[in-house]
Amino acid sequence: MPIVAPTSTTPEYALVVFDTAGREVAEADGTALSETLAARIAAGGVADVVLMCHGWLDDLAGAETVYRGWLETAHPLAWPGASAPLVVGVHWPSSPDPADEPPDVPAALQPHLADGSLPTALAGAGAEVRDFLSFWSMRQRAVALGAADAGLARLLTRLGAAAPDIRLHLVGHSLGCVALSGALAGAGRGGLHAATLLLVQAAESSWAFSDRAPFLTGGSGAFRAVIDDGLVDGALVATTSSHDAALGVLYRLGMEFVLQRNYAAVPAALQGTPARSAALGAEGFGFDPPVSTAGALPPLAVGAEHFALGAGRQYSIDCSAVISGHSDVDHVELARLFFAAVAAA
Repeated sequence: MPIVAPTSTTPEYALVVFDTAGREVAEADGTALSETLAARIAAGGVADVVLMCHGWLDDLAGAETVYRGWLETAHPLAWPGASAPLVVGVHWPSSPDPADEPPDVPAALQPHLADGSLPTALAGAGAEVRDFLSFWSMRQRAVALGAADAGLARLLTRLGAAAPDIRLHLVGHSLGCVALSGALAGAGRGGLHAATLLLVQAAESSWAFSDRAPFLTGGSGAFRAVIDDGLVDGALVATTSSHDAALGVLYRLGMEFVLQRNYAAVPAALQGTPARSAALGAEGFGFDPPVSTAGALPPLAVGAEHFALGAGRQYSIDCSAVISGHSDVDHVELARLFFAAVAAA
C-alpha cells in the first residue's frame, strides 16, 4: 500500500517500506516509491516535505497507527506554509521476529549477559532481560537503516535532489531518531540539508551530536557532522522526559555496560551536564566543547502554544509535564512545537 488514502482527519501520505537490512522494498509493480515521490516533487507545486520515522516495537500496522495518531493530532492546526506539505512516513521492522530469538546483541554486552551481571542490574532496576535484548538488537537495526549507504539516506538524497528549493522537515521517535540522524549525516556528505529536525524521545546518546564525546578518550559523537556542517538550516529540537523508563533504564544500563572502556576524567567544565550514559531523550543535548548555537527553552507546559525558536540552533525541551512514557508522544503540544520549528526555518 504505497499511498495511504486521506480521511476526514488525516491527509494522504506515502509509506515507504524498508527491510531488516535497511533496503527499500519495491512496490507490487516493481517500482521504487522513492522514485515516484521524487518525480512528484520534480513536477513542481511541492514546497515542503514532512518525513516521519517511527520507533521501537512497531510492525507495519503499528507504524500506520503511529502516523495516523500524529496526523490526527496535527489536523486542527494550520500548516505554517503557503501550501500543504507532501507527507511521507517510513516503516522499518523495529520489533524482533520471535523466530529469531534470542536477538543479536552487541558483542560488548554478551559477556555481561553470560556472567549474570547485566541480568542482575536489570532486575534491580525493575526491567526485563527480554525487553533489554529487544531494545538493543533493534537499535542495531536502526543504525543499519541510517547508515550512509542504506535506504533512508538514499531516500533523503532522492527527495532533496528532486527540487533545489525543497524543504525537508524530519520527525523521528525513539530508535527512529537514530536512523534519521544517521541518514541526515550520511546524505549531508552529498550536500543535503534538512529544514527542521524534531527528535522525540530520541534513543541516542546525549553526546551523539558533540564534537567530542566526553568520558571516552579520543571519542566523538556519531552525528557530530549534523552540527559541524550545519545540516539543519532551521531548528533542531529534542524532547526529554523524566518519565521515560526505556531511556532511563534500558538505554542507560546498556550504555554503562557498553562503555566500560577508555574512560577519561570528567572535565570540570562539564560538571552538571548529561551523564556519560545519558540518552538524548532523557537528559537532552551535551556539547563538548560548548557550542554557541545551543539554545534554551522553558519546560513544556500543558496547553503550550508559543515557542521562541531560531534557525540554525539546537534545543532540548523538558516535556515531562506532557510525555508520561517512552511511547506517549501523541500530544497537540508537540505538534505545535513542530509547527513552530517549521515556521522558524
